[in-house]
Amino acid sequence: MELLQLKYFLTVAKLEHMTKAAQELRIAQPALSRTIQRLEEDLGVPLFDRKARQIRLNPFGKAFEAKVKAAIHLLEEGRREVEDLSGLKQGRIYLAVMNMEQVREPLQKFLAEHPEVNFRMFQSSMEDFENIETNQEVDFYLTSFPIQQEGFSEIPLVTEKLYLAVPHGHKYANRKAIHLSEVSAEPFVGYKENSPLRMMNDDLCDKAGFRPKMVCETEDPASIAELVRSGFGVAIVGGCKSGEEMNLVKLPIEDPASERIFRIAWQKDRYLSQAAVAFRDFIVTYFRDEEYTIGSEGRKALMLR
Repeated sequence: MELLQLKYFLTVAKLEHMTKAAQELRIAQPALSRTIQRLEEDLGVPLFDRKARQIRLNPFGKAFEAKVKAAIHLLEEGRREVEDLSGLKQGRIYLAVMNMEQVREPLQKFLAEHPEVNFRMFQSSMEDFENIETNQEVDFYLTSFPIQQEGFSEIPLVTEKLYLAVPHGHKYANRKAIHLSEVSAEPFVGYKENSPLRMMNDDLCDKAGFRPKMVCETEDPASIAELVRSGFGVAIVGGCKSGEEMNLVKLPIEDPASERIFRIAWQKDRYLSQAAVAFRDFIVTYFRDEEYTIGSEGRKALMLR
């Protein structure tokens, strides 16, 4: 049994399609089929149920997949630990990020100080958070979404106040603050359904006694601001940018309580390389010592003591 066979097996199991898996792996489909067939012969059992062009993991395959994922994870951690022990300065850090807005500047500063470090980042979806314990590649989650699963540590970085964004000239534009229930009949623009921030905003509206009437949905914060400026609707936004920067009016939400905690989280039993530990320490210090402020109240970072 070879490591390459196992990696090919995981790709086929993920895509459940031999041709697509071959394309992703950049090998010929017949070669991939032969590799999976040899693996099944070594194990003495079929790993997939095959019907026409469909291929699905059977009970043997599902049990084997869990062990292969664990084995690959351990091998990867072993490689990283050996790199650390050998004194290599370069490192790789895998980040799952909910919103790039809060982390763009600290990432730029960290890379300026550590140009040898290689980052791999992806924006987390709701599905990522539901399957967070199975994603063995991620070193850190940078998120406002609370992590409910056991086995995770986290450090709150900053408490972000939420606002209602309205365009200049809107009937509420001259208000000093607002109760969210007052805009229950207003059209809303915001993130796509099932995205973490959308779910948090919908929950806030639910506490105010209504379901927002969404007229435009997007994945990009800048697009939300542009839609509000264009008069398509109002939006719930964070305090990472001022109203002047966004060319909008941002009204503090008085009721219900409206803030979210941006945090860094990681699996307790995951081996963290020197580079990963250095990054965690850097971003915690950044939000603490740079007097990073969110919103008009100038809230500083909340740190675990």
